[in-house]
Amino acid sequence: MKKLFGAILIATSVVLMSMCSTSSTSEQENEFTETLLGNDKIVVDAASMEEELLDLVNAHRASIGKTALGNSSVSYKYAEEHNNYMISKNKLSHDNFDSRASKIAAETNAIEVSENVARYYTTAQQTLNGWLNSTAHKEALEGNYTHTTLSVELDKDGRPYYTQIFITVE
Repeated sequence: MKKLFGAILIATSVVLMSMCSTSSTSEQENEFTETLLGNDKIVVDAASMEEELLDLVNAHRASIGKTALGNSSVSYKYAEEHNNYMISKNKLSHDNFDSRASKIAAETNAIEVSENVARYYTTAQQTLNGWLNSTAHKEALEGNYTHTTLSVELDKDGRPYYTQIFITVE
């Protein structure tokens, strides 16, 4: 009986471990970002966070020999709208990116558009580190873009969502 119980326990453990290893990147990211917040109530000043994070992005770009990104105020409304969309869905996404990029390109004469998103990071440095630790986000951040915009919006619980749009204008 003990051998049967042990075998069932081992089989169950193997199944559970294999299920965990197949979780999607977004599920892993959700677990990580939600862990960062814990149960602590935080206060984030969205406007200050935008400014600080943009400064960190440009400082990072300068440290690797890239030019600072100019401000694309035209693109801000699209970043803000996307944050509000993600908040309404309670998830990170690049949903509707092609449509957003087309509108931005039409309004700014951009020849290339990219974006980074994040949520729940409570400092600008944590957000930058998260992007730098992700290959795709790092490529966008360090890409040959000329302009950027960044929106930070807070959900009903005060948790920040981030959308940074990168564009190349000739």
